[in-house]
Amino acid sequence: MKRSLWKLLAALLALTLIAAACGNDDDDVADEPAPAPATEAPAPAPTEAPTEAPAPEPEPTEEMAPALPDITIGYLQWIYADEAGKRIEDAAKEAVDFLGWGYETCDAAGDPAQMPVCGNQLLDADIDVMLTDGIPEAFITDVLERAAAEGVPVLSAGGEVEPRDFYIASFASDDTDLGVQLANYLVDQFPDGARIIVQSVPTAWSDKRITGLNSVIDGNNIEIVDQWEGDFADLVAGTEADVTTKLQQFEDIDAVWINFSVASIGAAQAIGALYEADDPDRPQLLTFYANPTTVNDIRTGRVDAAVDEKLEWQSWAQVDAVAELLAFDTHPSQERAPDYDGRNFSVRQVVTIDTVNAMPADSTEVPAPDPPGDYEEYFRNKWCSQFSGIANCG
Repeated sequence: MKRSLWKLLAALLALTLIAAACGNDDDDVADEPAPAPATEAPAPAPTEAPTEAPAPEPEPTEEMAPALPDITIGYLQWIYADEAGKRIEDAAKEAVDFLGWGYETCDAAGDPAQMPVCGNQLLDADIDVMLTDGIPEAFITDVLERAAAEGVPVLSAGGEVEPRDFYIASFASDDTDLGVQLANYLVDQFPDGARIIVQSVPTAWSDKRITGLNSVIDGNNIEIVDQWEGDFADLVAGTEADVTTKLQQFEDIDAVWINFSVASIGAAQAIGALYEADDPDRPQLLTFYANPTTVNDIRTGRVDAAVDEKLEWQSWAQVDAVAELLAFDTHPSQERAPDYDGRNFSVRQVVTIDTVNAMPADSTEVPAPDPPGDYEEYFRNKWCSQFSGIANCG
């Protein structure tokens, strides 16, 4: 029979009431007067010191750390082949493993038709909570309705999700600002204006990135010559074909803007086939998220800039929200990027060849900008102080 999260919460409440009742019983016993000594008992020798009664055991208080119940997390993955998706899910798995919970995953491989199949597969596996990485609710409405009916909360991370009627929380980058920062780089590179082509995808987070782009290029003589939507099911080869065609169709293109990180692999292949790396006519390639392949492409001159933030904090925030809900019945923050003890982990930066050259030669992991600091250490310490029974707390 399926384990409902709300049944678990009810069980926790019942345990709390039982503990309180036991505490009251102890109080009643402590309040009873001690029995009088029997008249025939010999008096203690005068040389013996009187013995002291043992100190009473401390009674349970609300401040004592609760133990987390044993649950199973299900992860509905958009496309694990996208390194941004891999970064986000791997971080979620690391956080879940730290708390000692079970974990199930299903990869939709970028196919919107497969996403509800994966979602139902996870629900059939008797999960207690579902996590996902920015999948629009419209792609999995039936799954979300079933999850709600079965008492399985669903939380999103990754790109911003709108509208949001089912996800009980959504932790994400500021996609508009991501677009603004990358567009600022574009204007700096082409102060006299530029002709660009833009690939988007039909999601709220993609639309926000375009909004950020348009807000910056307005009045800066940057012309969007062509804008098209990428194919979710064919983002690498399809993007390579699209970019090849458009660079042959339109003359004097200065930059190619790619909204979905995995599609930049195809765009880099297209540009690399048409231009030498040092060709002055080679258009710049601008994209999102400095994933390992993207870092290598920046290092070899195939990608010029990628705007990024340490996406992984969002997954740790998801798991933290689940733990708070289980232990304290605390509804998750509705902010995209809440503060944690005055600290905000959502900080963006544009990664270029200068950034990569400052990294170790064999590294593909871009350092987090300052702030935010170490989100993994923060959440581990938080959980070890808030909850009892976590084996990894040592």
